[in-house]
This record gives sequence, C-alpha cells and structure tokens, in this order.
Amino acid sequence: MLRLLLIEDEEPALDQLRRFALQYAPTATIVGECQQVSEAVDFLRQHPAPDLILSDIELLDGNVFQLFGQVAVSSPVIFVTAYDSFLVQAFEQNGIAYVLKPVQYAQFAAAMQKFERLRQAFQGAALQQLAATLGQAAPAPAYKQRLVSKSRQGLYLLDVADLAYFQLRNGVTHALDAQGRAYVLSETLSQLEAQLDPAHFFRLNRTELVQLSAIERLEPYFNDTLVLHLKGQPTTLTSSSHRTPELRRWLGMK
Repeated sequence: MLRLLLIEDEEPALDQLRRFALQYAPTATIVGECQQVSEAVDFLRQHPAPDLILSDIELLDGNVFQLFGQVAVSSPVIFVTAYDSFLVQAFEQNGIAYVLKPVQYAQFAAAMQKFERLRQAFQGAALQQLAATLGQAAPAPAYKQRLVSKSRQGLYLLDVADLAYFQLRNGVTHALDAQGRAYVLSETLSQLEAQLDPAHFFRLNRTELVQLSAIERLEPYFNDTLVLHLKGQPTTLTSSSHRTPELRRWLGMK
C-alpha cells in the first residue's frame, strides 16, 4: 500500500493534491497533511518515513528546503509549486519530479508514473536504501557567505556574518548591517531563507529574516508574539504568531 505525506499550506491546493493522489492510487493512504515546515519536521520525527512526499515549496512558515536541514528525509519527493526557480535545489533534496502550478492531472500522473517506475525498479528496502543513499551522497549545503548589492555607486560585497537582518520594503529585499545601513538585494526573502544557514538565520514573518547573533533581547508581545531588540540599534522586529513557537525552539527557549 502506498503511504503519502502531503505538505501544502493552501486549502484548495491541498484538496486538489489529495484528490489527484487518490484518483491515481485509490488504495493509497494519506498518512499526514502538513501546512508548515515545523509541522512536517514534527511528523517525520514521530512517524515512519512515508513512501512518497508530495510537497509545495513556499509554506506558511517559510521555505520547505528548511525541512532537510532539520530532520533526515529518506523519502523521495515530488515538488508541486508555482515557482520554477527552485528546480536545482529540488533535485538536490530527494526530488524525483517537479510539477508547476496550476497543476493539470496529466502532469501529476506523469510524475506519479515516474515514481512508480523507480519503485518497481527498486522494490521495498532497496527503494528506501536508494533514497537514503541519495540523501547521504548529496553534498552538504553550501550556504552563502557573501551577497552582492547593486547600486548607482557600483557593487557592494556584503559579508553575511556582518548583516543583522533582511527586510522586505515596498516589495524589494534589503539587507541591513549592524549599523543600520541598508543595501538592496535582487534575491527574494524565500531565496535567502534557502541560501543562508538555518542555524544562524530565522524567518520571523513574511517580511523579515533575522540573524541570531544580532539579537540582544526578546520580550513577549500580544497574541503570543515576541519583540526582538537588536544590538547597537533602536530597531525592533516582531515575530508573527504562527512563527513564534518555532522561534522559541530555534532559540532553545521553553
């Protein structure tokens, strides 16, 4: 029996994914449905690995590639997303197929057929061993140590270690250093989230990403959010309510 884990944060898309999966494999069992990276991490830590994961990339609490840095994922993954910019990363992280939204059933079925071919070629334990081998063989993520900001004055080379946080302003990503100087970047926050070491950077909300070493102190705020005071500058950042539990875990807070 085929055991599926669905990772998708939009209800209509999740419903379609569920319908397509059961249309293709009526005897399949959906062992879990997750809308956030944190939920997927908890599920994979507490349950046996599913036979296949069907996953979106942009989720409520960030980018699904964070998942692979927090828990060992041995299952093959079919990525179902509206973005075509994550193709290389997808196939570096157990990806066997990449389906673009809006999803047509024929595309979905083709991806499932690819999985079936792999499954038939590597039955049972051999498939699990293949997935584990793929995960082990993949090189450790090479997180970015330097970013480039383009301006009228030329190019600025920014050392990631010197940056306090990233912020979306009027749809444009800015990197801010410890002195509060802002630099325009071409990357989106989601791209940065996937490119920066998750041990040092955390996505607070849809518009801000902070570096751990830049935080001076935290204080509780309304709706179970946290206000972050940064070192050496008056700026404060606020975590969104659905990201606060993961932020507490990230910081080792109870």
